[in-house]
Amino acid sequence: MSWMQNLKNYQHLRDPSEYMSQVYGDPLAYLQENTKFVTEREYYEDFGYGECFNSSESEVQCELITGEFDPKLLPYDKRLAWHFKEFCYKTSAHGIPMIGEAPNVYYRAVWVMLFLGCMIMLYLNAQSVLDKYNRNEKIVDIQLKFDTAPFPAITLCNLNPYKASLATSVDLVKRTLSAFDGAMGKAGGNKEHDGEKEVITEAPTTPAPTTKPSRRRGKRDLSGAFFEPGFARCLCGSQGSSEQEDKDDEKEEEMHETTTRKPFNINDADEEWDGMEEYDNNEHYENYDVEATTGMNMMEECQSERTKFDEPTGFDDRCICAFDRSTHDAWPCFLNGTWETTECDTCNEHAFCTKDNKTAKGHRSPCICAPSKFCVAYNGKTPPIEIWTYLQGGTPTEDPNFLEAMGFQGMTDEVAIVTKAKENIMFAMATLSMQDRERLSTTKRELVHKCSFNGKACDIEADFLTHIDPVFGSCFTFNHNRTVNLTSIRAGPMYGLRMLVYVNASDYMPTTEATGVRLTIHDKEDFPFPDTFGYSAPTGYVSSFGLRLRKMSRLPAPYGDCVPDGKTSDYIYSNYEYSVEGCYRSCFQQLVLKECRCGDPRFPVPEGARHCDAADPVARRCLDARMNDLGGLHGSFRCRCQQPCRQSIYSVTYSPAKWPSLSLQIQLGSCNGTAVECNKHYKENGAMVEVFYEQLNFEMLTESEAYGFVNLLADFGGQLGLWCGISFLTCCEFVFLFLETAYMSAEHNYSLYKKKKAEKAKKVASGSF
Repeated sequence: MSWMQNLKNYQHLRDPSEYMSQVYGDPLAYLQENTKFVTEREYYEDFGYGECFNSSESEVQCELITGEFDPKLLPYDKRLAWHFKEFCYKTSAHGIPMIGEAPNVYYRAVWVMLFLGCMIMLYLNAQSVLDKYNRNEKIVDIQLKFDTAPFPAITLCNLNPYKASLATSVDLVKRTLSAFDGAMGKAGGNKEHDGEKEVITEAPTTPAPTTKPSRRRGKRDLSGAFFEPGFARCLCGSQGSSEQEDKDDEKEEEMHETTTRKPFNINDADEEWDGMEEYDNNEHYENYDVEATTGMNMMEECQSERTKFDEPTGFDDRCICAFDRSTHDAWPCFLNGTWETTECDTCNEHAFCTKDNKTAKGHRSPCICAPSKFCVAYNGKTPPIEIWTYLQGGTPTEDPNFLEAMGFQGMTDEVAIVTKAKENIMFAMATLSMQDRERLSTTKRELVHKCSFNGKACDIEADFLTHIDPVFGSCFTFNHNRTVNLTSIRAGPMYGLRMLVYVNASDYMPTTEATGVRLTIHDKEDFPFPDTFGYSAPTGYVSSFGLRLRKMSRLPAPYGDCVPDGKTSDYIYSNYEYSVEGCYRSCFQQLVLKECRCGDPRFPVPEGARHCDAADPVARRCLDARMNDLGGLHGSFRCRCQQPCRQSIYSVTYSPAKWPSLSLQIQLGSCNGTAVECNKHYKENGAMVEVFYEQLNFEMLTESEAYGFVNLLADFGGQLGLWCGISFLTCCEFVFLFLETAYMSAEHNYSLYKKKKAEKAKKVASGSF
């Protein structure tokens, strides 16, 4: 029987199609019969998925057999349901296919609960990730770079803003100094009245002109004194000598009643006074007194203490005297034709000048000299004051509005008075042009004698740029060229910037309280602000400034509040980079311009605006009020200034040493005296300034985002994958589902619109017939 079975199998394998037809019949025969299969539309109405029934629509039957089903043939709602079910079966997201293929309602409910729980966890964790990203946290990276740091710009200013011998030629400055003298005199008088100072009660004596006088004005008597040439009626010859003895007692009593200072006499020898210390303990200047005494015998000195209130009657009683407005001192006096207009080597803060000075240097000042070789500063542009006119009517009075603008009323503290006087000088100088202010101030050649950088000599004219500061007058900036990058080849003072400076203390203003220079270290793109960020270097010392550089790189919003480029049309320092100090000053100046109709002279003004008048009390009160507003509790809310995003910070270490040494013996063509005289002269008027890097490395502080967008995507994607198994491509699936359903909805609505439009047109057409 086995051989018969093998034969059948052989027949099957030789012709399988014939065998199959014999067993199962023709597979295409059903197409010729009335057998009906389910259509897609009928399936969704009455049958479950995959069930079939007889259908007469051969088109649908062919689509089902060939697998080329077109869902557009379905109604709109069935079509949407078909797309959503297809998405459930095909999506790569976890949980959704299990819900779509669930065999029963219980199985589906379990997966729905699991899916919702995972979605809740996803929301909570995603919210935490987003909160962390929205905090915009940052970290600071600190790096120490071992490289040559760029050398900063160095701005150098004289502590004395303007030369006294030249500044007094400005009428407003002269009036300001006169008001300052009056305020200082009243402050000193109040203190003496309170017992804080001993009042000098000795009656002055006037010796015979042929002998050296025995009295000299004390140091405290010249505080605030300022002398100028003035016309006065005088008594000369025997007439003046006969009345001198009767006049002395009366004059002394009068001076005690009107001022705390004694009448000045330059030849008094018993006491020293500040302005003439250089005449003491020196053979050269002792000879000066002898020459002066000899000169008086040749051209006699006249007396004017009693007659200075009267107008001269003729040439023989018309004298020129050195006059101090605050004390009414008028001494010495000589006939008008005996004074000589010339130039002097040095002039001090009291306007006393020296015609021949071995240690003098630089600019010569205009002056007028008496036959006794006594000289006082005088520019010759305005005629000398008429003393009798000034004193007419008793105590001299200034314009009340001017005195109110000066702001000295009620002040009794000398330090406060000097501070106010400095402010008044700034206001007075603001009326002049930049060129005029530069002319009245120190030149770069006068201030900087010698200079070296990296051990090589500087070109003072080319390497220093002049700019006018409201507080310090002419200032000079080294390393100002922004296209040239200067670096120190080594650390230490020998390879930094070294300068020998000369301040000429004999020509200081009476409001200048110290001798020396002001040094500001800054980036060449930044405005120096010497009044705020400067360092003072005194005369008679080597002032060493060791530097360390830190570069800051801050992040702008939303990570921080730094300003990438804060310069706007309101920024008054237009040629410099943004800085916080410049922002506050610009804000204050704009506030003053808006409310006071003029600008603060301490700061620049925009084009078309003007500074406030120094003699205008209304403007001065407005300025003071605005300053108090910004300094009050709510002032910071009116000016919001943030740090720049890029900033160089210089840490400065200061160390002094006495200079010059006795062995240095400075000559250098600037001093014509002996070595001892030159050393003493430079100790009082000169200084050595050194600026250098302590180490050839610098710190870089860089802010960076602690949690960026890449971190957000990584954490958010991890949460999606953990709780829902969703990737970026899964998100794309949802996007395409949304686009498909939106397109189907738009297409369905458009077809309805066309159908309604066609029916309406048909009704209109049928109604016309």
